[in-house]
Amino acid sequence: MTSFLKKPSAYLISNILNALSLLFLLPFLTRFLSAEEYSQIILFQTLIFGLLSFIHLNVFQASNIKFFDQEATHKDIQHYNSGCIIILIFSISLFTSLLFTHLSFLSELLSLPQLWILYAMIIAIAQTFIQFCLWQWQMRKQAYQYSLYNSCYIILSSLFTLMLLYVLYDKIDARIYALLAISVIFFCVQFLLLSKIIG
Repeated sequence: MTSFLKKPSAYLISNILNALSLLFLLPFLTRFLSAEEYSQIILFQTLIFGLLSFIHLNVFQASNIKFFDQEATHKDIQHYNSGCIIILIFSISLFTSLLFTHLSFLSELLSLPQLWILYAMIIAIAQTFIQFCLWQWQMRKQAYQYSLYNSCYIILSSLFTLMLLYVLYDKIDARIYALLAISVIFFCVQFLLLSKIIG
């Protein structure tokens, strides 16, 4: 079973689960939310993707190139990955300060509550480090770790969204709180594993 999960099919399973999770949630979201509320959720998730694209500054690809550099030693890769983490921290600090100074403007521009924009930033920061570690697993051909971690993230965020849709009075908050909670939890777990992953 482990040998099977370490093959490319493990990545395929993870990607299929990601696509199916959106299809799974769609009928529930459209049932509990109005068209306007659903469009706000889509805009919120688009904002997360946009922030994530700016924050990571392509350090994933840079780390990938260094990893496959034949002249690089294990210690060189460790130092390079540590440098990538430092760049991510500086990038997060910069974009967080920019977001705070333009929070009201972004809120009016996107027609989203200011608190949602802060939540989107927190989720984007968490997902940046999560994706960095996922890239490290993928480069090292550790398909089992990659697929298990990514699949758990997808499944739990979907299930938590579904649970909150039935629990919360304001249904529109369900997807947001679910993404926020799961992203923070997985970030904390990833932070504990970070030193082992990037080494």
